[in-house]
Amino acid sequence: MIVSSNGFANGFEGDRDSSLVSLKNGKLQYRMYANEGESEAIHTIPDFSYCGYRGGGVRLPQLPVRQVLTPVPGDNRARIQQAIDAVSSLPADNDGFRGAVLLKAGTYTVDGPLFLRTGGVVLRGEGQGPTGTVLIDTLREQHDFIQVGVLKKKKPWKPLKETRQPITSPVVPTGARRFAVTSTEGLKRGDRIIVQRTPDEAWITALDMAQYGWKADIYKVGYERVITDIAENTLLIDAPLVQAIVHRYGGGMIFKYTVERISEVGVEHLRLESVYGSETDEEHGWQAISMNCVENGWVSGVTARHFGFAAVGLNTSVQQVTVQDCAYLEGKSKIRGGRRYSFFIDSTSSRNLFQRCYASSGRHDFVTGSKVPGPNAFVDSFAEQAHNDTGPHHRYATGILFDNVSAPLMRVWNRKAMGSGHGWAGAQVLFWNCHAEQEMCVDSPPGARNWAIGCTVGKRSGAGYWERMGQKVSPRSLYYQQLQERLGAAALDNVMLPQQKRGSIWELLQVWAGNGLLS
Repeated sequence: MIVSSNGFANGFEGDRDSSLVSLKNGKLQYRMYANEGESEAIHTIPDFSYCGYRGGGVRLPQLPVRQVLTPVPGDNRARIQQAIDAVSSLPADNDGFRGAVLLKAGTYTVDGPLFLRTGGVVLRGEGQGPTGTVLIDTLREQHDFIQVGVLKKKKPWKPLKETRQPITSPVVPTGARRFAVTSTEGLKRGDRIIVQRTPDEAWITALDMAQYGWKADIYKVGYERVITDIAENTLLIDAPLVQAIVHRYGGGMIFKYTVERISEVGVEHLRLESVYGSETDEEHGWQAISMNCVENGWVSGVTARHFGFAAVGLNTSVQQVTVQDCAYLEGKSKIRGGRRYSFFIDSTSSRNLFQRCYASSGRHDFVTGSKVPGPNAFVDSFAEQAHNDTGPHHRYATGILFDNVSAPLMRVWNRKAMGSGHGWAGAQVLFWNCHAEQEMCVDSPPGARNWAIGCTVGKRSGAGYWERMGQKVSPRSLYYQQLQERLGAAALDNVMLPQQKRGSIWELLQVWAGNGLLS
């Protein structure tokens, strides 16, 4: 093992560098590449370190306890909800914190969902093992158990139409942070903007997706960014784009927007179990924890057992959330589409981090939904006994890092007519030092790129970018190396376990399997 002076494990003895991202004198060096079907090398692998709570590298806060409960016989739902509501009614401090509801160790019968609808509130237990704080979800209908945030039926963000400005750069490459617009009048540093691709039918034709019902208008994906500098008509944004914006394929625009989210909200140190009637029963708990319209939140140290869909689902408009030290066990549902997406990110959610997560008997264990904007990252995680693949699912998610993820089957590919005509599942999807015991498939759509770098596989398929197969590359973790270079070594101490600095933790995760404290 090669360890840098700050103790971060950069790789393994005998490692080789990737030609696209390599370590030189302890710093990452990026080489530009050309997209599939193109010859001009103008793109770079993005910096994924902006994923996670408060943009990555920030230790999760410990909110003070304001309410304490112990279990009582019968249904505890009303008691727990009343405690949550009581803390929600408290004034927030300067950091946006109100406080935590502490559920002491024991078993709580809970007949239906719990709601965290106000920012600054944490639901906390005393451990995710069988002897910790165990919540038994007894409601016998399909439902999400702990619901964080408020689901908006309309678009999660509202454009300020008068601020729209077309992007005038002929090409904004993947990995870029700078581009030109028609005018910067009315814009300033610190403004939150949407950078929106506006593809046309020429793009659909280039991808050959019309046969699957793709329409350009529904692929107008928006990437939330912050303006950090303005020079004449050129903008600099805080985080790189994870999809090229090309004028000849419709180009793009920027605009300011408003959005309603709650923040500084979390769920910690709980074991959640769903009551079920049979192995294929679907009238019971579905998502153990679902988040909608949340920014700067977290789920830490939670084990979900017997739920039909997910341990944690980051659904609509979830931004800068960390999910860590969590497990999905023994899902109960039919084995078919729309079930067992163990750790899930859906449309309009970005800059989220899943780290140190474990799944068993899921289907799509570490997965994204349709048109997820990115970046998003899954790091140091392990799945076994999976019934389907890990990777982007559904339609054209962009900017996903799978970094030191082990799962039986991993794919980013053209799903063609599968589902409702999914077609290309993802672009700018990177498998870095991953392991797929059965098979890994990596294909690249025209005008984009997907990568497998430093991966070990049982079977390899697809004509995407493959490099150093069967050989681990340096750094061991791209996410943590990028985070260290952007924010310093202290950022690693804030988010990593000591074992991660020494090397792979797959064996640790497999032995742990969501039972007790991961350490």
